[in-house]
Amino acid sequence: MGGCSGVSSQKLGIAFACVIGAGLASMIGAGIVFLLNFRRSPKLLAAALGFAAGVMLYISAVDIYAGKSVGMFEDAGYEPALAFTYATICFFCGFPIIWVLDMICHWLADRGTRGTGIHLDLGAEAVHHSLDMNQTHASTAADIVDGKDPRDGLGRASVRAATCPYDAQLAAKAGQEGGADADEKQAVLDKEHARKLVRSGILCAVAVALHNLPEGLVTFVGYMESVGSGITTAIAIAIHNIPEGLVISSAMTAGTGSRLKGVLWALLASVSEPLGGLIGLAVVCGGQMTDTVFAILFGLVGGIMVYVSIKELLPNAHRFDPQDKVTSLSVLCGALVMACSLIAIAYSAPEEGEPEVAGEVVPSGLEAPPAPL
Repeated sequence: MGGCSGVSSQKLGIAFACVIGAGLASMIGAGIVFLLNFRRSPKLLAAALGFAAGVMLYISAVDIYAGKSVGMFEDAGYEPALAFTYATICFFCGFPIIWVLDMICHWLADRGTRGTGIHLDLGAEAVHHSLDMNQTHASTAADIVDGKDPRDGLGRASVRAATCPYDAQLAAKAGQEGGADADEKQAVLDKEHARKLVRSGILCAVAVALHNLPEGLVTFVGYMESVGSGITTAIAIAIHNIPEGLVISSAMTAGTGSRLKGVLWALLASVSEPLGGLIGLAVVCGGQMTDTVFAILFGLVGGIMVYVSIKELLPNAHRFDPQDKVTSLSVLCGALVMACSLIAIAYSAPEEGEPEVAGEVVPSGLEAPPAPL
């Protein structure tokens, strides 16, 4: 049965299946949240957010911006210096775009956390620590007014607590002078953290969805041009979609307290990959998508993902790990995982000049068997 532009419907179907499979691979990463308990360990949440930041920073700076955007401009016929300049402009143009989306997400997060019972249990220790910090500051201030040395009678831990409070602003907001009860203070702290995490999760979903859109298009068109290239590209993209699924689900799960919501948001972001495949279908059936358009899109997406990493993921990670015991290491681990996936993509790409026959790649120098009549 014939398809558009003389392409068989079977080949179109397989190409689209590759795109869907690559997109749904992110659900593997999203499902990891069912194995994690962010409520009991704030440092585990910090590690997850740091890992997510490392993934997004590396892929956006190394692959999307420096690799794909610059490369696509060069493929479009621009000189290397001009291609780099245009890619850089597109990269920084992504910042104001995501800033506007950030404002929208801020509004959505406020609506999502207002009166919905969202609760992030940071544990009684964190709350008592915050309250103790307020009391320590009050005592220290009184001693100074009385002319006493605040270090007298204080251990090293107390001095450090007086100078390095844990989320002092949130604790001050939670505390009432003379004090409201601990449950009320806990609720204020939890709501503030939840709001920030929900906003981060929404922004991550938007950034990953925008990133997946051109990937779906590239996978579909790549399969139509070369079966071997399309399949290997789909597998490689699926591998690096796995940590991206964890990026979204970890932030949303921590913010909403619902693992299911985290997975559903990751699923929503992965849907953009098949949408990219539909655009690829339109291209195959007579449309046109120039290298310049790809280059601009990749440049914008690269800037958007860097913004989300620096503005949302890293600050939230440090909020739950103020002494940086796991955050920086997690960022490096995330970057390493993404680097390995990009290396896999580089080695999986078939060599140029390898003709394909009946859906298989035939090594150069061998003649393909005659097609059956």
